[in-house]
Amino acid sequence: MPILEAPTPPGPSSIRRSPRKSSTSPVKTPSNRFNGFATSNSMQSIASSSTMAHEMNGHHSDEEEYELERIQTDQEEEDAMSEASEEDEPYPDVHVEVRLHPDSRVQDSNIEYKVKDHIIEYVAVLNLGEYLNGWEIDPDLLAHVQQIWVEEAGKSIRLMFSSNSIIIRANTVGSFIAVRSINPKQANFQIYVYRPQRHEFIEDFNNELEDYDDEDTVTAGSMRTLPSIELDGLWQTLIYADNLKSRLLNFCYSTTFFSECLVDSNIIAWNRVILLHGPPGTGKTSLCRALAQKIAVRMRESYPRAKLIEINSHSLFSKWFSESGKLVQKLFDTITKEVEDDGQFVVVMIDEVESLTAARAAAMTGNEPSDSMRVVNALLTQLDRLRVRKNVLVMTTSNLIDAIDEAFLSRVDLSELVPLPPPEAVYSILKGCIEEMMRKKMIKERKLLEYQRASVLTGFWEGQTNKISRYSGGLAALAKKCHELQISGRTLRKLPVLAHTTKLSGNRKRTLNDWIKAMLDIVQQQFQPPVKTSLVIANETSNGNGVVKNYHSNGHSHSRTKSVDRSQVGSMVAMEGGKDIRDE
Repeated sequence: MPILEAPTPPGPSSIRRSPRKSSTSPVKTPSNRFNGFATSNSMQSIASSSTMAHEMNGHHSDEEEYELERIQTDQEEEDAMSEASEEDEPYPDVHVEVRLHPDSRVQDSNIEYKVKDHIIEYVAVLNLGEYLNGWEIDPDLLAHVQQIWVEEAGKSIRLMFSSNSIIIRANTVGSFIAVRSINPKQANFQIYVYRPQRHEFIEDFNNELEDYDDEDTVTAGSMRTLPSIELDGLWQTLIYADNLKSRLLNFCYSTTFFSECLVDSNIIAWNRVILLHGPPGTGKTSLCRALAQKIAVRMRESYPRAKLIEINSHSLFSKWFSESGKLVQKLFDTITKEVEDDGQFVVVMIDEVESLTAARAAAMTGNEPSDSMRVVNALLTQLDRLRVRKNVLVMTTSNLIDAIDEAFLSRVDLSELVPLPPPEAVYSILKGCIEEMMRKKMIKERKLLEYQRASVLTGFWEGQTNKISRYSGGLAALAKKCHELQISGRTLRKLPVLAHTTKLSGNRKRTLNDWIKAMLDIVQQQFQPPVKTSLVIANETSNGNGVVKNYHSNGHSHSRTKSVDRSQVGSMVAMEGGKDIRDE
């Protein structure tokens, strides 16, 4: 009786190769059949063992060979795509924003071509973070364009070390490399053309559920059409370290990219909520508005229209019991109506969000009526409903992040600290103020050094014979003093007015040296912390009760609790109506 042997695996030429088909639809053999013959279980076992031995000796079935070939092919394709991607994008992205006259009807593509052609043809070195000059020589641009702003370079940090010919000039700010100039012939231009509204359109919507008299009507919020003339240029005046503004922009790009790819948000989750927190006066509210303006300009191709809705969080509380939840619902009905327009991007801004979430914490401890809890619960529910919309972004600000409820924090995608400005940023802010006064002929125009060069002159700036060194060193000394006293960006921009009011009033034109000395005097007189006597220190120690006194830059004393539970902070803020409890 002949022994049934396992058949030799067929050669590669005996089967038509179709890797994709074989990987998805392999040929199935009935379990009680082998090579067309009916066999017993023992014969199947012998055949299976023989096949396994054959494969262990270095032989493989055709299906395995196809699978190995497919994996190798996929790997080669992936490597090729990666290499092609690196070769296709050798230069950094330079973002150029072109503002047209409101009445211009020229096609955007024509302006994009003209601007790019002008830069490559006539600009030898392109300065980043500045307005472009010289484009007025083109009659077509002169007829339609108001201004051209050259923004950041996307890949500049990585390419700086690999191609010195691309980067012309760069500054190092801490660990961050700020590229200032670039060769326009070695840049990938992203040009955005936009038309601002001729007339600023801001619509206030009131709390109509309330039975107030006209003088007691509470404004629930405002709605602004973007791009806005009032907000144009605000982004450039906000100066932060650590690439904060780029991270916010990249978050907006990323969420939009995931939405356009129809990614399932139940698998990869994002809520489209940003929280900016930090001390008062650091520009959190202004940064939200500037980001909304930037989105309207940069995403105009996908969303031709854009709006900014600012919510007055205090208006969400009603004097009538159980009415507050209805107010929240009505407010978000207005927002939803705007978001339903797929061609419109909507930015919702909630300022001082801790006043809402703190009220929820207080209600849970029994210190506030349960109606306040309904407000926050309703707000969280509405935020959850907005997350499925791809054309909306919610931005919130807070001075007291410890007072914010955990339920809200869990919905925040990106939480960014907006700190007091470092010396480099302080210098840039003050330098911008000085340059504005020069443009308005209040001060004779002078060149000022960059901070890295000016900072080495701070100790002996008054003895410098070179005026550029003297003025730059004096401004750097002022910047370091403001940083030591923790003066906020909001207050920094008031220094020229305060200096003129106190030291320089009169019709006589003052020199830049006079302005710097006057601002230094103002800082030392008004913002220097008072010297404490031994008696004051002894009284503070004996009456501490767990609170440490801390003197801040604005001259007012604040209290800083050493250890307070988050819910207790929320309750304290709620009972104070959202007021900073440290002012007590």
